[in-house]
Order: sequence, then structure tokens, then C-alpha cells
Amino acid sequence: MYNEIEFIFNQMGYEKLLLNIAEPHVNIKLVKNDISMDVEGYVIVTLDETSGVKYTSEQLQYISKQIRNFLMHKNCQLYHFLYIFISNNKPPQDLYDNAVCLWHINPLYPSLSAYGNSLPMYEGLKKPIEEYLGVYAHNSKDNYTQYTNRPTFANTSMVVINIIVFILTDLLTKPLGGVSLIDKGSLSWDLVINDHQYYRIITSMFLHAGPDHILNNTIVLLFIGSYVEQCMGKIKYLIIYFLSGIIAGCTSIIYNMLQYDYTESIGASGAIFGIMGSLLCILLIRHHQAEKIDLKRVLFMVFLSLYGGFTSQGVDNAAHIGGFIGGLIITFILFGINGNSGRKAGTNQ
Repeated sequence: MYNEIEFIFNQMGYEKLLLNIAEPHVNIKLVKNDISMDVEGYVIVTLDETSGVKYTSEQLQYISKQIRNFLMHKNCQLYHFLYIFISNNKPPQDLYDNAVCLWHINPLYPSLSAYGNSLPMYEGLKKPIEEYLGVYAHNSKDNYTQYTNRPTFANTSMVVINIIVFILTDLLTKPLGGVSLIDKGSLSWDLVINDHQYYRIITSMFLHAGPDHILNNTIVLLFIGSYVEQCMGKIKYLIIYFLSGIIAGCTSIIYNMLQYDYTESIGASGAIFGIMGSLLCILLIRHHQAEKIDLKRVLFMVFLSLYGGFTSQGVDNAAHIGGFIGGLIITFILFGINGNSGRKAGTNQ
């Protein structure tokens, strides 16, 4: 947010003072009195916690000393400080105690609050900042309303495709009987590595072991997938979904191969755990834009899902973990661009 209000500072004649540290931001305006010829300094110190920086009392004292040395070098004996604290939290007590004039901007509920003495020389800044916050609040409201659990095209398409494949490969084949998981396209490291049947990494993502399996996966995907798609867009959502599923499959292959476990694995859970990881990444990066999504609930849901896998039989936990980490990393990257030798029964992802 500092970059936006810095434009206001520049318009009002405040120039940026470059310190030997990146933050906080300091803007200064020097005014010469035509009668006394004294130089008077107006200082704005902006502490922007939305950038991830937390400020200590010692840091503020050090910065204040640097600014005063600069003002003395400019023969400025009279100066005034305005501290602008940008944070979703209230200003710390150190600022209450040390700042003569303190303004607090809350980006979550865009508003400006003044503490301490209201110095007249800074009053001219209030109106343009409040006008900007009004526009910011309007845009933020739009951002909040778009993060809803309404159906979205790509996510709904994945749910529908999984259901159609389940009907074709499970329900319609049961009367005929005798169709094995291998015949349907399940994941087996032996067939992928030794027989080069790489397509199984993809086909296994759309197979399910029964009504409960497909129901659980589609409910979870419907619940969380729309948030990810609304934030990332259709294309990036599909990239996250498929790459997470592929990473989950590869993780399962490596783990089972090292264990000499010839388990056959099916299910969309690897991709779905990737969507969970993506949602967590979104919340960590854009927490101020996703007000309606509770970070604690997402973490609790992830914990319950992983815990359920580790405490249940026939669950491919390697795929779950691989998919989750894959989705987390892929989303972060996208944001940066903005032993048994015998066969066991089939394992569900």
C-alpha cells in the first residue's frame, strides 16, 4: 500500500529519503522561513507491516537518529515527525509512547485513525489519503466477494469428468464383472518403470474404488477448488490440478518402488491435496484478499485429511503428501511469475 500513498506524498512535496535499510519508508519536506531563514523539516515515517516486516523499539530509535542526523546536516533545527502505521493490527505500544503524531491505516477495513497530537502541518495529507482508502475499500470489497464457494467452470469440469469416468469404469462394468484395477488403468510402479506405461500416472487420477471414494473426493474438491480457481484463473487452476496429480503419482511410484511394494493406486486425492496446498499458499500470500476463507479451518482440514490417511488402511499417503507439497510449490511459483515382494490389495488415494 505504501507505493500508492507515496504518490500522494510526492504530490504534496515530500521527497523520499534513502536510508541504508529498505524499510521503513521515510519522506521529508524542508521548508525555509522567509523571515527567519530557518529551515523547518516535516518528516513522514511509514511503517508498512503488510510487507511482512515487524518493527522493534530499537529499530525505530536507530532510524529516528539517522533522520535527525540528516536534518542537522541540512541545518534544520526545527522538525516534526508523523508516523504512519499500516497494519491489520493496532499500533504497538512503543509507537503510542514515542510518536507525537501517529496515524494508523488498516488495509483490511480501509480506514485512517489518528493518535496523539494532530499536527496542523500534516492535515493536508488526510483528505487525499482518505479518498484513496475509499477507492481501495471499494476494490477490496470486489476482491472479497469474488472469493465465494460458487461453482466455477474448470473445477466443476474436473468433478464431472471424475464422476463420468467412475460411472463408465465402475458402475457399468460391475454387471460384467472381472475388470481389474490394472485393466482400468491404475498406477503401478512396476508397469510404469519396467513397461513404460506412463499414461497410468494420468489415468489413475480419474479412477475410484467405490461410491464412498468418489463421493468423498468430489465433495472436498467442490468445497475448496472453486476458491483456487477464482484466485488463480482457469488455466492456472488446471496446471495446479494436473501437475499436483502427476507429482503425487511420481511420489507414490518412488516410495512404493523403494519399499518393493507392488500396490496398485487409484484416485484423485493426489490432485485434490495439491488443490489444498494451493489454497494454503494463496491464504499465506493473499490473506488480506481472502477474508472469507479461514486459514485455521484450512489447516485443520488438511490435518484431518492427512491424519485420516495415516490412520486408515489402504491409503496412498505418499501420493497425498507429494500432491500437497506439489500444489503448494506450484502455486508459489505461479505467484512468482504473480518392503514386500508380493502384490497387495488395491490402495485408494
